[in-house]
Amino acid sequence: MDLENKKEIKGRSLLADAARRLYKNRLAMVMFVILFIYIIMALISVFNIFNIETLATQHVEDVNMSFVPPFTDRANPLGTDIFGRNVLIRAVYGTKISMYLGFLTIALMVPIAVFFGSIAGYYGGILDDAIQYIMSVIYSVPGLIIILAFVLLLGPSFLNIALAFALTGWVGLARVIRGSFMQAREFEYVLAAKTLGAKDGRIIFKHILPNVFHYVIISAILTFASVIMSEVLLAYLGLSIVGVPTWGTMIADASQEVSAGRWQNFLGAVPFIWVFVLALNLIGDALRDALDPRLRNL
Repeated sequence: MDLENKKEIKGRSLLADAARRLYKNRLAMVMFVILFIYIIMALISVFNIFNIETLATQHVEDVNMSFVPPFTDRANPLGTDIFGRNVLIRAVYGTKISMYLGFLTIALMVPIAVFFGSIAGYYGGILDDAIQYIMSVIYSVPGLIIILAFVLLLGPSFLNIALAFALTGWVGLARVIRGSFMQAREFEYVLAAKTLGAKDGRIIFKHILPNVFHYVIISAILTFASVIMSEVLLAYLGLSIVGVPTWGTMIADASQEVSAGRWQNFLGAVPFIWVFVLALNLIGDALRDALDPRLRNL
């Protein structure tokens, strides 16, 4: 490698390096395309294009439309449910619900994790011990138990379910941020900023946090996938959001129908969940590899 190329590589920013690695990762590019398709499906539901909300929720009066088998009707490729509703349309509509729940959980979880993780890692001492104790207590209790108790007490709603997920999911990210801050506070650029009289808030938010923010992005993506899977379990227990078609409620319905040979809801929800969660996990892995500073210049 000549000197010119070395200078060019050294001059690249972290984001430029990450973009280069992601672009070269063909599997990651395929997963991004799949994610884009899911976003389009969610937007179709959000703006009620093709009157999808009515088609997904309204009962069909014709009793002959109940449990139309999959792959036998062109208008209902995955069949219909007991109320004659198009299973494919309900699965597409469920994308919006999963997106809502995932984004709301992340919006609640990330500020909590960043606040406690950065404070504990930067200041240390008694404050760090107190926050560590709180995190250990939360971490010692199975997250599912906390989620179930929270939803049972406050009732199943978007906000309550997202808040339950956030209150159990912030600990892992906070610990990662804490460890990164403990290392970063000894770096020369942080010590130089302190010497020049920079306030703690400026050092935390301008100098340290941007250098560990890739952990937040990766954790948010993986949390998104975890939320989707957890909602399925809540729906199976009858604690999911009432009155709207979600992938979880479709699987809960399928659990009672499969024994009678009714596979429609199962064929509608499971592939949608499996592909979406797989895409999110592979994108998270690709971003972790691309944003890892130890892999720069490779």
